[in-house]
Order: sequence, then structure tokens, then C-alpha cells
Amino acid sequence: MFMGASTDEGLEIAKRSRDIVREKIKEYIKNFSEEELEIVERVVHATADPEFAKLLVFKNDPIKEGVRAIKDRVPIVVDVNMVKAGVRYENIICPINNKETLELAKKENITRAKASMRVAKNYIDNGIVVIGNSPTALLEVINLVEHHNVKPRLIIGVPVGFVKAEESKEKLLNLDLPIITCKGAKGGTPVAVSIINGIIAKALGGKA
Repeated sequence: MFMGASTDEGLEIAKRSRDIVREKIKEYIKNFSEEELEIVERVVHATADPEFAKLLVFKNDPIKEGVRAIKDRVPIVVDVNMVKAGVRYENIICPINNKETLELAKKENITRAKASMRVAKNYIDNGIVVIGNSPTALLEVINLVEHHNVKPRLIIGVPVGFVKAEESKEKLLNLDLPIITCKGAKGGTPVAVSIINGIIAKALGGKA
């Protein structure tokens, strides 16, 4: 399977798409290692937005650590069910609609996304976190790391939007952990899913 394609026609389309993507981002190729470039290409392919080639940031060898973590079968904690639906992995935790999350959100007067990260605290520690939509979820993960002795193996933080998204990603980059994020307001489910699926594919022995 290559970029989700498994048939001859699908593989041909995927390969042609990757060639087109690489041409569109050729001025940024030198900024990335080969494994980082594979992830960048996935994101640009998924979004049809070459600008991600200048927005994506990789810190502390996140792909290598992500591959190791996937091989260890650690849980992946995600912020919303849209991200969960797109990730090709069995051990995914998404407590956004759990009773405990709903009760905590109401009691503390916080967003469900933020509450869900508190509920998932034990899975986040030594696990992988993938945030594709909610800045408040990412800010809570940062809070857990900074103040509650929680240490994820990898954080993919690409929340989208004009309120707190850019701020949350800037704060994320202050952490001394393996991180993949993007600058500015852009992000979202397709970005988050394409990144983590690329890492999963690599862990299973294929290309990102």
C-alpha cells in the first residue's frame, strides 16, 4: 500500500500525485531530511496546499521516535473522532464523548476537548498524541507535560483556526519532546491524519 492506495490504478494516481507535489515544493526540499520530506509530501497531497512545505516543523527526531513508539504498540490519543476515523491503527483513544469527559467539562466549565485530554492523561504518558482540531486540547497536553509529569513519546499538534491555534503551536515548540507541528492558523484533520499515517506506514516497513 502506498499513500493509502492498493490497486494498480490507485497506485498510479498516488505516484503521479507525489511527482506533482515534489515539483510544487521543490524550493523547500533542501530544508528536510528524506524521511521528513515523505511526511511533508503526504500533507501537501492530502490538502492540495503546497504552503505546508514552509509551515511544517519537526523537532527532536519525531519520525524516528514515532516509528519506535508504533512498534511498541503504544496508544494514540486523538482530540476528535474525525481524526480517529482516519488513522489506520487499532489502539486509538478518543474520550471526547465519554461520560467522564462530559461531566468534567461541565464541572470545570472547560471545553470537552480540554477535558478529554485530562481524562486520557494516563494514555498520553508514554503514548502518542495527535491533535488535529482543538487548540484547547493541545494547550492541555502542554499543561500536563509541564505541570503533571506526563511525557508523551511524540506530539503531533496541528490544530486549525484563528483563536488559540497559532498560540498553542508556538507553546508546543517550547517543549523538549519529539514534536511535529505547523506554523500559523492552518492545520486540521487531513494534516494530522496524513502525518500519523505516514509514521505508521513507516513503522510497518513501508515508505511514509
